[in-house]
Parts: sequence; C-alpha cells; structure tokens
Amino acid sequence: SIGDEEADIEGVIKFVEKDILITTKKDYGFIVSTNVIKKTNDGNVLAESETLIKKNVVSRLFTSFSPEPDVVEREGMIVSYTWARGIKPGESLEITVKTNWIFPLLVILLIITVVMLVKRYSGVNLVLRKRVSFVRAKGGEFALKVSIHVNAKKYIERVTIIDRLPILVKVHERFGGEIPSRVDDKTRRIEWNFEKLEAGEVRMLSYIIYSKVGIVGKFALPSATAIYEKEGDIKESESNKAFFMAETKQGEVDEED
Repeated sequence: SIGDEEADIEGVIKFVEKDILITTKKDYGFIVSTNVIKKTNDGNVLAESETLIKKNVVSRLFTSFSPEPDVVEREGMIVSYTWARGIKPGESLEITVKTNWIFPLLVILLIITVVMLVKRYSGVNLVLRKRVSFVRAKGGEFALKVSIHVNAKKYIERVTIIDRLPILVKVHERFGGEIPSRVDDKTRRIEWNFEKLEAGEVRMLSYIIYSKVGIVGKFALPSATAIYEKEGDIKESESNKAFFMAETKQGEVDEED
C-alpha cells in the first residue's frame, strides 16, 4: 500500500530445470587393475545415465564389477557391459571395475617352470646322487659311508666317475657295489670306469672314509663328477654336494643340490 491506496500484485515464479551430470574417472593398479567411474547429478531433475565398458574374452574372466552391469553383450572377442541408470538430483552412481591378474600370472609362471624342468631333465643323459651316512668304527674313529647312485637316462659310452676326498680323511680298503678302477692318495681322487651304460641302467658306488681326528660341526663332501661320451661328444655331469653334521653323537646327514 502507498498511503491510503492498496494494490494486489500476483506473479508466477518459474524454476529452470537443469540436467547437469558430472563424470569423473580414476584408474590405478597394475597387477590388480582398478577403474572407478563416478557420475554425479548436480542438476535438479532426474538424469539418465548410460555407462559402457568393453573387455576382451580373456580379461573378462578375471574381472569383477560393483554394481553388476544391467546388460552384457558379446560380439566376437569383445564383451560389452552396460549400466543404464537414472540418477536423482544430488545423488551419485559409482561403478568399480577390478581386473585381477595374479592368478593368470601364477599359472603362467607354473607353466614356464614345468617346461624348464621338462627340458632340463629330458636333456639329461646321466644323473648322479650322492649321500653320506654315519658308520660306527672300532676305536672311536670318525667314519662315514659315501654312496653315489648312478642312473643313466640315455645310452652313453666311456664313462668315468670321479669323486674327490676331503682333507683329513682316508679311504677304507673295503668297497661296496662297483670296485673303483683307481684310488689316488696323492690327488685324493677315486675313479670308476665303465665302457658303456645302457639307458635306464643303474650302478651303485660306495666306500668308507675315516679319520682319527675328531670332526665337529658341518663336514662337507664335494660333488662327484661324471665324464662320458654321447654320440661322439664329451659330456659332463655333477652330483649334489653332501654334508654331515657332527654336532651330535651320531650326527645328521644333509644334502645340497
């Protein structure tokens, strides 16, 4: 009113409807790859949202989704995942896609390991395995029985097995299995010679070493070596190293490849 006069004013307030959809994306991780897509409705009306993600037929096997897609379609080697959602004003839709490559990597490493082992052992002509065991000797002398297991995987010729003696020990004149061709006290070597070994043939070599000097701690025996001929070529194989723990009364036997 103005003074004594009055007036009625009527009007209509109109709100502008806005559809504002903001999309943010985050990618992180390598072995475990994670993609996060977030869509936020900053408008004042319902916003229709459609999100499309494509994966190949391999990666899809190791991929998880949160939330699950509304539509899954496959075309050839590609799989499409679609999320069709309505987002209310002030609300958000967050889609997390996680691809975990740990399991396939472990499978690949396992396959590579198996292939390498198969190649390694399929190409082996002769396998030597060395073991030691405690022997009770008269007079309280320290004595060990050394055994070498010889296994020919393929036919080989002119085979020489050489074993080296550690210092402070002597070889007993009694031998088990094959009699050595030569025992050299100066070079501290024992040798066995075979004209040939057939595929699958096994020989057992053994001898006893002793010492009048007491042994304490780990007693090491070097690897045995085999030199042989295969299809005109000179080849060589080695056994594992063997150790004897002399800390207890009888000791403990240990082997190392």
